[in-house]
Amino acid sequence: MSDIETTAQENSPTELATPGARLGSHLLEALLAIVTLGIGWLIWSFVIWGQGTTPGHKILKQYIVNEKTGKEFTWGQMFVREFLIKGLLVPLLSALSFGIVYLVDSLMVTRDDRKTLHDRICGSIVVQR
Repeated sequence: MSDIETTAQENSPTELATPGARLGSHLLEALLAIVTLGIGWLIWSFVIWGQGTTPGHKILKQYIVNEKTGKEFTWGQMFVREFLIKGLLVPLLSALSFGIVYLVDSLMVTRDDRKTLHDRICGSIVVQR
C-alpha cells in the first residue's frame, strides 16, 4: 500500500480512484458539458466545487482531497485545480509542446500513486467513496 493510500485511509474510509474510474468521470464530464451546452455543467461545477468534487466525479462518488491531510479540497483549491491548472496551464503547455504535456498528464494516472501531472502540481489525489 502506498503512502498516499495510507494517508487517505487514515483520515476517512476511502481508496484511490482507479484509472478506469477516472477516465469514466472525464468522459461523463464531457457528456454533461455537451448535453447542457456547457452552461449547466459550469453552474453545477461552481456549486459543487465547495464539496471537493466536479459533476462527473460527484456522480461516480469521487472526491479530490489533499494528499497530505486527506481533507476534501475547498472551493478555492478546486478553482485553482480545475480552472487555472487543468483549464489554462495544461492546455497552454500542451499547445506549446504539440500535445506532449496532455499525453503525459493523462498517462501518469496509471502509476502506482495514480497522480496525474495536475494532481502533482496541486498536491491532490482523487479518492473513491
